[in-house]
Amino acid sequence: MTEENIKSRDTKSLLAKLMAAEDLNVEYRNNVNTAAFNTETRTLIMPILKDISESTTDLFLGHEVGHSLFTPQGEIEKIMERGPSYKSLVNIVEDARIEKMIQSKFPGLSRNFYDGYSELMDRNFFGLNGRDVNDLNFMDRINIHFKIGTRAAVKFTDEEQVFVDRIAKLRHWNETVEISDDLMKYCEDKQEEMESETGDIDFDFGDEEDDTVDNFNPSDSGDDSESNSDDGETSDEPAEDGKSDAPSDTDSSEDIDDTNNSVGSADDSDSEADEKEDDPATATNSGGVYDGGDELVSETMKSFEDHLKDLVDTETEYTYGRIPELDMDKVIVSMATWNELLDAYDAEHDYDITSKVKENFLKFRSENKSLVSYLAKEFEMRKKADEHKRTKVAKTGVLNPNKLHSYKFNEDLFLRSEIVTAGKNHGFIMYLDWSGSMSQDISNTIDQLMLLTLFCKKINVPFEAYAFTDRWTDGTYVRGFADGDKRTEINDMGLNRNFRLLHLASSTLSTSKFQTSMTYLSRLKMSYGRDPLMDHYGIPDMLALGGTPLTECILSAINMVPDFQKRNKVQIVNTIFLTDGQGHEHFSIWDGEKFSTQNYRATPIIIDPVTKKHYKISSHYSRSAGSRFDGARLDEVCLKVLKDRTKARVIGFYIAPTTSKRNFNGAAGSSGVEWSKVTEVWEEIKKNNFIVLEDTKGYEQYIWVSSKSLNINTPQVTLESDMTKGRMKNAFIKQRLSKFGNKVMLKKLAEFVS
Repeated sequence: MTEENIKSRDTKSLLAKLMAAEDLNVEYRNNVNTAAFNTETRTLIMPILKDISESTTDLFLGHEVGHSLFTPQGEIEKIMERGPSYKSLVNIVEDARIEKMIQSKFPGLSRNFYDGYSELMDRNFFGLNGRDVNDLNFMDRINIHFKIGTRAAVKFTDEEQVFVDRIAKLRHWNETVEISDDLMKYCEDKQEEMESETGDIDFDFGDEEDDTVDNFNPSDSGDDSESNSDDGETSDEPAEDGKSDAPSDTDSSEDIDDTNNSVGSADDSDSEADEKEDDPATATNSGGVYDGGDELVSETMKSFEDHLKDLVDTETEYTYGRIPELDMDKVIVSMATWNELLDAYDAEHDYDITSKVKENFLKFRSENKSLVSYLAKEFEMRKKADEHKRTKVAKTGVLNPNKLHSYKFNEDLFLRSEIVTAGKNHGFIMYLDWSGSMSQDISNTIDQLMLLTLFCKKINVPFEAYAFTDRWTDGTYVRGFADGDKRTEINDMGLNRNFRLLHLASSTLSTSKFQTSMTYLSRLKMSYGRDPLMDHYGIPDMLALGGTPLTECILSAINMVPDFQKRNKVQIVNTIFLTDGQGHEHFSIWDGEKFSTQNYRATPIIIDPVTKKHYKISSHYSRSAGSRFDGARLDEVCLKVLKDRTKARVIGFYIAPTTSKRNFNGAAGSSGVEWSKVTEVWEEIKKNNFIVLEDTKGYEQYIWVSSKSLNINTPQVTLESDMTKGRMKNAFIKQRLSKFGNKVMLKKLAEFVS
């Protein structure tokens, strides 16, 4: 698919949204033959058509937007209950109404409708080549007349003209139903008259293969769809016809009553009727064509649908994935649940380490208490400085009694007041990567996370901490995809069945329970610590390191951030992901029966049903075979959805492999760093232990932290008897720099909230 086609479809999607005056969801599908509008989900479904003009495309868009504006919600299902014959008749009448009204609302569409239907006529979409339009049945002549206009030279009898005039003046849905009822009765009466005249003679009344018409022509309102009852912004004047021979600035609004000049005199009509009375092929002109049973069918609508199939581009394909609404009770593993699991494991293996775990945590807290207090004080100073910038001094207009004695030489005798503009309060949600690739750094990363939580607790900032894993295989789920949704809808994205969020810590805990959560984090650290002096203990399989379900974690954050913000009444939610690389990027969607993986050659697109925004994904196919469009990876797209929907500050802490230049170069390449800047980034991260990349990989700030700097344990200063004062000074300076340099995450977090 060319970049021009992608941009053109984006432009048409925007046009549809502007015309509908709402943020419609526009989807292109290769498995549909005609455009359709689902008024319940407010989704405009467009077929992927080839070899058609811009005007014809705008015709389809304008028609469906007309349904979105003027066809009332819920009424289509009622029409379908009355059978395909009645639905087919209502299709024709309602199409005439909404096309007239959409052209009245947007007069510029008249030219597009004129040119579009001209193209469709030239390509024999209505099956009229070599046929006289006036040999068609009444339903088809109405259809052609209101779509093509006077160019078609459709003739009606005086009896039929009454219905044509009524349709031309339609304004509301209830009038559509009323006229359709009358038309149905009229066609049935004519059919009975014809049968009584022809007796038992068996006539061929047309194609019997398909006796139903399932779509509004040129499109349907969507299977199982409901419609909005809004009649749109229309005036009380009759709408523009838009079907005149040459729609222009002067005559495009000519009333359809005046443009229908093809009806002869009453005598001529009677004469024609007498001539055709004995011809069974034309005797049905007064009514509709029956399929030999009891169903009324439209030849022109069926022909249109058949020809439209030839224009469908079956090779180009989009795969749409909706951001699901998750039931977080299915996703989050509470602290009590995994704590009990760990206790049972320790008891089963006779690990008598309760006192040792507490001792380790108390030691950790004691060693870092001064640092946390120092940063908390620094935070308060920054907060005061920021408050000072937001403070204005204003006169009150009230005399200051303490200054009255100086009235002879002082003009400022009034009291003053300080006006402080309210600042923004912050909250934090932190997600820790619980994957196998973190095994070398997980112990030190847990230390960093514990520092972050101690700091947030100290300054009384709301926070939640989780670990994302795909190893929670307790027998409830098997490998594959699950919904985890409150309600699963077509195209909803699936989650890894074993994906869970382990709840690690929370600001809502009491002091004693918070310390308990820290001791359990210390226990997890004892399973992965690489310090040879530390005792190591096993861990349950469900808590072991596994894969990297980052996509599922981000989808969870999209659902969690608004609730966190509302519950804690914070203005800015800092959403932090602590990882050492990219996620698995598993992309599956619900097809109504199961979760299916993405078609390898399809163009994947993520839809946010809340913001109605579409996001293109760079599929594996496009990355390997040459980019078909400028798309982003799945995780990056999901991070953009998170930012757009929640307005949260999305921050990534990336643990960069700095043990060797070769490993670092590979990580930099997969993270999108330009090759010419890799050495520059390498030198800076070696010097400062971190580097901040702005607007990278979907993060507002992507902070690369050296894996060597994660160890927060500061080496003790060793003083020797022969050391000079200068060497002693340098040793203490080095220790101090190491003490603060290894707390990059904590320092950056302190900056976020100040």
